[in-house]
Amino acid sequence: MLRWEPDVVIVVLGGNDITSRCQPRDISLDILKLCRLVKARGVATVVVAGICQRWAFRDNALTSDRFTAIGSAIDRYVKRYFAVSSMVHVREDVHWLSDGVHLSEEGMAEFMESLRLKLAKIFKPKDLVL
Repeated sequence: MLRWEPDVVIVVLGGNDITSRCQPRDISLDILKLCRLVKARGVATVVVAGICQRWAFRDNALTSDRFTAIGSAIDRYVKRYFAVSSMVHVREDVHWLSDGVHLSEEGMAEFMESLRLKLAKIFKPKDLVL
């Protein structure tokens, strides 16, 4: 990052380590710490990709609803300080592979479109080349 000196950094996080015992505020504070470090290195714009929904978990006590609630709480907290891009149209049967964790080709297209839309809201059209 220091060598390339980007104007924009998109922080993309997974949910592999989220468990039923996780505290969204703690995760949010870690994300904010990372984003502030990136900004301190001279990056003008930091966008956080919201944690994508998933349907398979290592923690048997974690349900899809609880995972979604944790992800939403993290997004709400981080949005106070940095732009957050979230997948809007989420469909388990289309956007994920059969493992319930990884995005399918259609899911990746939806993910990239959500990022494009967020960047289009942040930048003036003349500044944005996608």
